[in-house]
Amino acid sequence: MSESKSNSKWIVLVIILAAMIAWMHDGYSLVLISLLANDLKAYFAVNDAAIGLVISLQFVCTVPGAILFGELGDRFGRKKALIISIAWDAIFSSLTSLVPPNGFILFAVLRMVSGLGVSWGISFSLISEHFSPKKRGAAGGLVHSTFVVGYIAAIIVTLLIAPFGWQFCFITSLFPIPFLILFWFALPESEIWSEYDKITKEKKVKQKLRVKEIFSGKWLKLTLSLIILFWLCETAYHTLVDFAPVFFEYLFAHLGYSNPANSSLMFMLVLMLIAAFVLIGFGSLSDFIGRKKAFLIDNIFGIVGGSLFAIFLLIIFDSSMILVAAIFITVSFGLHGIFGVWSSELYDTEVRASANSIIFSIARGASFGGFLVGLISDSLNPYTTTAERLANPLISLQALGTGMLLCLLAYIGVFIVLFFVPEPKDKIITAIKKPKILES
Repeated sequence: MSESKSNSKWIVLVIILAAMIAWMHDGYSLVLISLLANDLKAYFAVNDAAIGLVISLQFVCTVPGAILFGELGDRFGRKKALIISIAWDAIFSSLTSLVPPNGFILFAVLRMVSGLGVSWGISFSLISEHFSPKKRGAAGGLVHSTFVVGYIAAIIVTLLIAPFGWQFCFITSLFPIPFLILFWFALPESEIWSEYDKITKEKKVKQKLRVKEIFSGKWLKLTLSLIILFWLCETAYHTLVDFAPVFFEYLFAHLGYSNPANSSLMFMLVLMLIAAFVLIGFGSLSDFIGRKKAFLIDNIFGIVGGSLFAIFLLIIFDSSMILVAAIFITVSFGLHGIFGVWSSELYDTEVRASANSIIFSIARGASFGGFLVGLISDSLNPYTTTAERLANPLISLQALGTGMLLCLLAYIGVFIVLFFVPEPKDKIITAIKKPKILES
């Protein structure tokens, strides 16, 4: 093997690894609170709505983080912005382990501050600028699947470490630090961004504030349509996933399992493994049939799964069919693997990291899925404590599940809005060339 080919494979490996660690940690850090919801409620003496609000607020804070780190990524390069954003999230996530029982507000603030360290848009800009159009969707799906890996790792950590105290789980959020040291020395800068930076410096092009750029002129319609589409997708996702561990704990308690909490986590593990495969699968499919068609096909799984969930939870109660519906819905998560490469192909290099980061963060932050589900659950459930709810699992299951049915409305909304979002015509990404798009 020639040295150039060996170096090329090393570069691909490091770029993929960096994007994976970024998104894996995002998944790991942000879902720990969902997995530890009952422990946190007991420790801080708060209800579902309070935990749901913190879950949602940490996503809200990814918006200013996206503006900050997206601007850094477009102005100073993908590499440094990516490394700093991961370090930020890791450090502030670990600090939540130090909060005392009377410090719920401090806990919420630290979770919000950790949310500023968003790295999604930078990661997808980096891999989109490196891979060819026929491999970009597969690479994007692979990277997005590592969010699931982070989720699975969080489940394993919760199972093994939470019995000794939820605080120890948050300390493990520091796991990316050794990788960040490696990336600082080994991760190459995007060649496309480097070329763009060289050209703009030679021509002395004045730098503009990217957040202003994507919300004005030619980008405004595209930005708003993508925000609405991704917001609906994120709303569907978070109304389901944020309280899924608690929901399945109630279900297995109703079925008489001796340890419903562990049974819930094991079932979540199965669902996340399915999600990992469909993220890669639909990302790869989008390379061949187009981003929009693959997105539409996968969204249909969400509509079917959400309909089954509604029928067998509230009309004809059937626990087995609820589990089947959960699998259908999990397949619909594959459309998330298409997000990053799709938006990357629609924006210029000068705004790509900012557009990716800001659009996704606004969509995720504005979903408020966890808060709305918690609010509906508390309003429908006559029982308030965790012990009472586990002692009356069917009532608790249906109260929480009713809130989670917001996912069906969101999936129907995705189906409608999808027709107003363009498909990239020319998927070749270069430093200066403007992308071409088909009509919606």
